[in-house]
Amino acid sequence: MNAKEKAKKRDVIDNLFDSLDVKSKGQILREDIIETLRAKGILEDDLRIRETVKALKAYETRPISSRDFREIIGQNVMIIEKALAGGLVIPDFKNFCSFIVNMHNRTLLNKAGAVSGHTPVLKAVNPEQFAISVCTVDGQRFSIGDSDASFSIQGIAKAIAYCIILEELKEEEVRKHIGREQETRVLDGLMLNKEGLPHNALDDAGALVGISLIEPHKPIDARRKIMLDVLRAMSGGAGMAVNEQAYAAEKNFANKYSALTYFMQEKKLFPKGADFMSHLDLFLQCLSVDVTADSLAAIAATLAGAGICPLTGQAVFKPITVRNCLSTLYFCGMGAEGGDFSFTVGLPAIGGKSGGMLVVIPNVMGIAIWSPRVNDFENSARGMDFCHKLIEQFNFHPYDSTVRSLNKADPRLIKNTEKMRGIMAAVDAASRGDLYELKRLVANGVDLNEGDYDLRTPMHLAAAEGHAEAMLYFISLKLDMSPKDRWGGTPMRDAENGNHKEIIALLQKNGGR
Repeated sequence: MNAKEKAKKRDVIDNLFDSLDVKSKGQILREDIIETLRAKGILEDDLRIRETVKALKAYETRPISSRDFREIIGQNVMIIEKALAGGLVIPDFKNFCSFIVNMHNRTLLNKAGAVSGHTPVLKAVNPEQFAISVCTVDGQRFSIGDSDASFSIQGIAKAIAYCIILEELKEEEVRKHIGREQETRVLDGLMLNKEGLPHNALDDAGALVGISLIEPHKPIDARRKIMLDVLRAMSGGAGMAVNEQAYAAEKNFANKYSALTYFMQEKKLFPKGADFMSHLDLFLQCLSVDVTADSLAAIAATLAGAGICPLTGQAVFKPITVRNCLSTLYFCGMGAEGGDFSFTVGLPAIGGKSGGMLVVIPNVMGIAIWSPRVNDFENSARGMDFCHKLIEQFNFHPYDSTVRSLNKADPRLIKNTEKMRGIMAAVDAASRGDLYELKRLVANGVDLNEGDYDLRTPMHLAAAEGHAEAMLYFISLKLDMSPKDRWGGTPMRDAENGNHKEIIALLQKNGGR
């Protein structure tokens, strides 16, 4: 690090210290740092601030000066600066969490559904337990309720197994073994699609075939380790193990799964040369892995972040693997209830008989819900209720952007404000013909096809002012040559109104109207 970079780093740290020293006393307390980070969603057990947390132990009873502060956060300055400056995906995380608390409390009143009677272990769970955990792609975390209570992952494991085989075999090879269409039957039957394959990777038939493709010729212990290692990596290092009591119960009540396994062996759907009953055994073990809402939220956030665990930065899966998994979760993750869920909630999600539910908001966050009472489709009744409340409050439905009159909150608002600032800067630069500034803005990710509040794009302004060099630059970027502002006006109309003949000729030559 050169002298200039060191000076810049010092400036950043001084600014951070000043933001915490609200009374301008020249000193702060340990709690000022911890509480501020917690309000932003960065918790004390976050590995990305472990050096800071360790250093703060020496300041439990004494104040922290500016010099002390620099030494304390020096190794973790990037994540701390991002958090304190409002640069995380949910800038006002404290306010967002207040909405989650409100939705949790209202959903808690929902007593619909019943605890699954699939096995005695599931049936014995306290039906009143309820947890919601959130983990963003920037590692912001919040939990409410019984978030550290363990429960069987159940069918949610199917999505993870699908990611594993997509990563190992690629989608084209997986497609030879498993279909990708919705199966709308309430319960999986001995039915295959028209190609003689399971309908998708998330019904029981598809999940059994998917698990059979995980290193089929290795011992079952090694195959189980693959699943547990992946779950551990996705959760940021949480302990993962098969609950032996739950596994034994699954084996005792596995007649349906056994019939399905023999059926698919008869149809030659399993890899040749492997013990086909070992696939059933591994399947039941995967269903019986213990998770918590906290660990499941981190798993969901890894999917939301294109395969990168936000708590460790580890790339667990390739982005294409996650994209294919999320596509499948979107249309069939919620089973026979998937069509209605896709329509009303519009998010990739999957549930399990234990009442667990994993929800993914791509590029934003993962959410885990656990409430043991399930509905007729074996999805968490409270989980479904919460998801509908979430979409009523926030503009997380993928098509909310098409309905401008919706009165929904956007917890990413500060980032959107920054986007609009970039657009406004581009419009201003285009009006002045400032080619250098336009190129700088493009390099910083500003989309020149976007318009201001009146939908006036940079091209509108360049055409209105007659800036030919800017127009040639827009043409080289292959921008839309006929964008319409809120009054229906185009750059061509602006050029004609200003009698800018060179601009008119350029637009005509390149398809402008």
